[in-house]
Amino acid sequence: MLAHLRLINFRNYDRCAIDFSPGINYLLGANGQGKTNLLEAVYYLSLLRSFRTSQINNLRQWQKNVFHLSAECVKNGGVKDRLAVSYGSERRLAINGVPIARASDFINRFICATFIPEDLDIIKGPACLRRRFLDITISQLSPAYLKSLQNYSAALKNRNIMLKQPGKYPLSTLTAYDCIIVKQGVAIELARRDLSTKLNLALQKQSEIFFRQKKVLSLKFLTGLGTLLKDASESSAELSVLYHETLQKTLERDCREGNTRYGPHRSELHCLMDNNSLAFFGSEGECRAAALALRFACLDVLQQELGREEVTLIVDDVLGELDQERRRAFLQQLDLAGQVLIAGTAVPDEIKTQSKVFSVVAGQCQAV
Repeated sequence: MLAHLRLINFRNYDRCAIDFSPGINYLLGANGQGKTNLLEAVYYLSLLRSFRTSQINNLRQWQKNVFHLSAECVKNGGVKDRLAVSYGSERRLAINGVPIARASDFINRFICATFIPEDLDIIKGPACLRRRFLDITISQLSPAYLKSLQNYSAALKNRNIMLKQPGKYPLSTLTAYDCIIVKQGVAIELARRDLSTKLNLALQKQSEIFFRQKKVLSLKFLTGLGTLLKDASESSAELSVLYHETLQKTLERDCREGNTRYGPHRSELHCLMDNNSLAFFGSEGECRAAALALRFACLDVLQQELGREEVTLIVDDVLGELDQERRRAFLQQLDLAGQVLIAGTAVPDEIKTQSKVFSVVAGQCQAV
């Protein structure tokens, strides 16, 4: 969990240092004071990405050349890691004072799970957002998975370049990339299916909590390998053979279209309520509640694999659109996390006695 956080030139923070505690840490302040910016900094230290923007330069304070984030994280058993990120003309990473060259060696030394308004897009948005949800969660459980994603994406990009100019590249070069795509693609899809199964088990409980009318939330994973994953059952070796054969059979069509038809980049995760698509048939309130239920299911999976104390929960502006019953159901479950960082304009009565409160005003954060 996060014990100490330091920000320099990040968003609206010149310099700020904060000591957090186990349990609920409440960031209290009016809108526009920097509460979400703090949560964004914590998320960035975990995954080297923002949950608000893909433009990393936007994270730097106006007219500053570099931002710096550092944290002290305490793992189960008292082991401490000091993480540091600087981003100027280039990104620099360090763990315990030792420079780190590869992002994959830095990511997830500190684990966090999020509840943010953008989670609604997992239910209602495009398929790429659901793939990203699966990929981030699996990467938090397995560093090897992140490397598989990186290798697959690079191979797919190169294969598609060659498909657009088939006369320029020999067939042997194309098939060499096929081998990488098959190896990494099979690992990715099997891991996604495994996570989807675990999330479905956790969603049974969450359905009862958020939908007392006995409505059942579930997920249906559709692999980007077509029917191959179903046909191959659990066998990675058999699936690899079938996937490789499919790439060969569809090569002519891939060349005509200039892209690769089959692969993890085409998989989909359907969010269902009573086996009907939430995106098409769910009300706005049902979709919001389902997004929260899915995030709690994800938290459950992370904690089962990593331990309760290893996951920090980030909560930003998700209570406003909830009815009173679902708001209460949400707040009561915050105790499931070993550490919670939650932002708002007023501390809810349900968690007031449990919370360590911090006042956030104009880029400054202090314990009350």
